[in-house]
Amino acid sequence: MQLNQRLAEVHPDKLLSTLQAHIDDGHEHAALQAIPDLQLRYPDFDNELAVLKQKLSDKLAADVKVLDGNTAEVFRCVNCGGGLARQSADTVYVICQYCGCDAEHPANDKALERWNNAIDLEANFTIGDFFTYQSKRWQAVGVQLYAGRVREYDSEDGWESSYGRYTSWWMLNEQRELAWLVDDGKRRYWAEKHMPENPSLPDAKDKQFEHGQWTLEFAAGEFTYQPKYQEQHNSAESRSARKLSSGGATGDHRYYTSVESRLNSEGKVAEIEFFRTRLIPHDEMLEGLGKDAAMKDRIRWRNTMRGVLLAIPLLAAMALYLNRGGDVVGNSVALSRDAKEVSVLQLPADQAGQLYKVEGSIRGIQDNSWFGVDVSLMNSDSQYIYSKYIEFWRESGRDSDGPWSEASLSTSWIIRIDEPGNYRFVVDADEQSTNRRTDFKLEIEPNRTSLIPFLIAAALTIGLMVLCRSKMASVSAAASSIALKLRPR
Repeated sequence: MQLNQRLAEVHPDKLLSTLQAHIDDGHEHAALQAIPDLQLRYPDFDNELAVLKQKLSDKLAADVKVLDGNTAEVFRCVNCGGGLARQSADTVYVICQYCGCDAEHPANDKALERWNNAIDLEANFTIGDFFTYQSKRWQAVGVQLYAGRVREYDSEDGWESSYGRYTSWWMLNEQRELAWLVDDGKRRYWAEKHMPENPSLPDAKDKQFEHGQWTLEFAAGEFTYQPKYQEQHNSAESRSARKLSSGGATGDHRYYTSVESRLNSEGKVAEIEFFRTRLIPHDEMLEGLGKDAAMKDRIRWRNTMRGVLLAIPLLAAMALYLNRGGDVVGNSVALSRDAKEVSVLQLPADQAGQLYKVEGSIRGIQDNSWFGVDVSLMNSDSQYIYSKYIEFWRESGRDSDGPWSEASLSTSWIIRIDEPGNYRFVVDADEQSTNRRTDFKLEIEPNRTSLIPFLIAAALTIGLMVLCRSKMASVSAAASSIALKLRPR
C-alpha cells in the first residue's frame, strides 16, 4: 500500500506524527510524493506540511546520487522541491520523478495533466539506482513507459497481434555513454545504439521482424529530446538473434537488431534510430543489480533441483537391483473348460519373504470367445494359500474404419511367500468359458518386485524438481524485474 493511501486512513489528529514517523523510518521520497495530496486533503495543516516539504526538499537535494559530482548539475523541482540532477551534457529536458511535472518551469495545469502519475520510489528499481553491466557502472537517469500492439508472423496462423507494455530505462555511465535497460514484463534487455552498414526501415510485411506500434504513457528523468505525452513511435525487431563476430560494446554475445522510428504529430517519421539488443540472463541481471540475497535464493533452489535430479538415477538403480530377477521356470498344460485342480508347476521356496513374478498366458483361443482360469497356490499340506482368477479373451469385428481385433492373452503379477516350503500351482478352468479347449502356460521368476512404488517415487521426485525449477524462476523473475511502477495522483 502506498504511503498516501496509508495516511488517508489515519485520523487527522495523528496525521503529522504518523507522517514524521514514516520520514524517520527512511521513507523521505514517499513522504515528499504524498505531501502535495495531503495539502489538498487537509488544508488546516498546510503550513506544517509546507515546513516538512521544505526540510525534505533540502535533504533530498543534498542526497541526490550522481555518477560524477564535477559534471552533474543538481537542482530542485520548481513544483514540489524534489532533488533532481542533470548528468549528461546532451540532456535538453528534465521531468520530475516525484510529481511528474516539467522540473525547470513553474507548474501549470497542462504540466500536471501531461503526466498524471509519479514514480513509486519504493519500487524494485527507480531513477538514481545503479546497475553494473560488463564491468561498467551505469545509472538510471530517465525512464519511459510504452504501451501498444505487436505483430508477428506465425507459420501456421499467419500474422498475429497482441497487446503489450514495456519499460525503457535511460542509462548513463561514467564515460557519458548512453544505453537503455528494457523490461517487457518477462525478460530484460540491454540496448545500445548501432548504425548498420546499409540502414533502412524494414517493410511492415517483413516476416523476419516483430512490428510494434507504441504510445508513450509516462516519462520522468532527463532526456536528449522533449518527450510528449501520447507520442507515437514504431518499432521493428529481428525475431532471431545473431552472433557478434568481433568484440564491441555488447561483447561476444548473441544480439537482436531493432529499428525505432518516432512519429511527429502528423504521424510522419521524425527520427529513426538503430539498436543492438541483448537478452540479459537472470543471473547477470541479479548480479548487476547487486541482489545478493536473491542470488543466494536462486543458487539454493538450483542446488536443491540438482540434488533432486540425482535422486532419479538412484531410484532407477535401486529398482534395477531389487528387481534384478532370477532363473525363470515354466510349464504348459492343456485345459478343457471342465478341468479341475490341474497341477501346473512346483515352487520350492527356501526363504521367507521371497518375491516372485508370476505370468500366465494362453494359446489356442478362438475368435470372439473367452476362457477363464482360476490359478491357486497350495502348500505341502494341500492347503490353498493364494488364488487369482484370470479371464483371457479375443474379439474382432468390422466398423466404419474397417476390420478390428483385440485380445487379452497374458497377464502378470507379484506374489510373496511368507514361509519356506514346497508349493505347487494348480489351475481350475471356468466351466462357463465359451472356448472349449486351450493351452495354458505359467512362468515364475524369483527376486522380482512391483515397480509401482518406484514409479510413484520417481513421479514425486520429478514433481519436486519441477517445483524447484518453478520456484527458482519465480525468485529470479521477481528480483530481476525493473518494470516501472507508478503511483496514481
